[in-house]
Amino acid sequence: MKSRRPLILFVDDDKNFRQVMAYALREKGYDVAEAANGKEALERLRETPPDVILCDLKMPVMGGLELLAALRESGQQAPAIVLTAFGSIESAVEAMRAGAYDYVTKPVNRDALLLALDRALERERLTEENRRLRERVAGGKAVDRLIGATPAMTRLRETLSRLAETSVTVLVRGESGVGKELVARALHYGGPRAATGRFTVLNCASIPHELLESELFGHRKGSFTGALADRVGKFEAADGGTLFLDEIGDMPLDLQAKLLRALQEGEIERIGENEPRRVDVRVVSATNQPLEERIRAGAFREDLFYRLAVVPVEIPPLRERLDDLPLLVRHFLALHGAPGAEAPEETLAALKSHSWPGNVRELENIILRACALRPGLTRLEKDEVAPLVVSGRSGGGMFSGAGDIELPEGGIRFEEMERKLLLAAWEKAGHSQTDGAKLLGLQRQAFIYRLQKFGIIPGYGKNQEENKE
Repeated sequence: MKSRRPLILFVDDDKNFRQVMAYALREKGYDVAEAANGKEALERLRETPPDVILCDLKMPVMGGLELLAALRESGQQAPAIVLTAFGSIESAVEAMRAGAYDYVTKPVNRDALLLALDRALERERLTEENRRLRERVAGGKAVDRLIGATPAMTRLRETLSRLAETSVTVLVRGESGVGKELVARALHYGGPRAATGRFTVLNCASIPHELLESELFGHRKGSFTGALADRVGKFEAADGGTLFLDEIGDMPLDLQAKLLRALQEGEIERIGENEPRRVDVRVVSATNQPLEERIRAGAFREDLFYRLAVVPVEIPPLRERLDDLPLLVRHFLALHGAPGAEAPEETLAALKSHSWPGNVRELENIILRACALRPGLTRLEKDEVAPLVVSGRSGGGMFSGAGDIELPEGGIRFEEMERKLLLAAWEKAGHSQTDGAKLLGLQRQAFIYRLQKFGIIPGYGKNQEENKE
């Protein structure tokens, strides 16, 4: 696994100083992205997350303290080192309170700066090791989170336990909501790659086709309009680990050829570069589409299909394993704050009578709704598990077709229920926008928009064009 150079985002409005320092840092083994103020820095951050942010305090448009506040609000994890005038300790203290990791005084002593960068990178290394350890502990039992005692689920867990020790490509098939990503996580965290690399996810259907190549393989600064800095793609981010390609059937044909080469050769090329980069990545893909039909229609490469599906894994829909419902209900009640709550036979019978088009995700959403609306519940009543009705049928998305949602008699206003569900998911996900969105079956941007709309996080009314769903 090839190690990459640490990336420093250097933010300073003095162009000459910035360029001189950037040159010196590159000579010392760092990659450097540059920005003239906090606003430009935020744009760079959307492209490529840096390892360390180095920023001046006094800048036009957006200064260092405003940038630190924006970083804290966005959840940016990279440590920030601020540059402050000699003798201005008050400013340094204010910056530390605002979230800065360290400070260096101007005029800059290069040895002091390099030492601060080394400390920041070491902290990030230890944080990353700790994160991987926690994920491995939590994910090591990922296969056990595939709840069910039916023969189909028992066979699935046994198969995954065997496959986790290998690096073969696996194609996970099943309807929406059955737990395809959970299967992919079980393969990663149940095997040796959990110790050597990350579990990285890319949904091929959620990225515009013109941006998907950059998301997969990365790009070189200036390689196309809008490429303002080098970008690391998902393949490089997953080096040593596992890349989960969800909705693989939606990948455009021109990219399928490049994906096939990456799988065959273990090499990728960033957009704008001619030199291949070696990567060691296990690819697990998933689809709810019949890929054989897409092959016949000329929309999917047959050679790629066979490369992806060295081992195909099928997840049964919930309606075919209704005997697992009591175990699943008990699991989700405990997961969402009601451990030990009773689910009487009449409640289970009502659940078993449902067709479950949204599968396990739909069931979890229903249990989450019940727990959010009645904190501390000890008995799950029949009228609390009424499915969400969307356009005449039940659906897996928590908020899809909100105007058509049927509430139990004597229920509360939809807006109040929606806010409670959002808040419950936000807190359950540990204030992670990505994980909270997944809990409710929403796109991340739609989840953020609703959090802002209900005042759970700041931002509603600002940048409305960016918040559109």
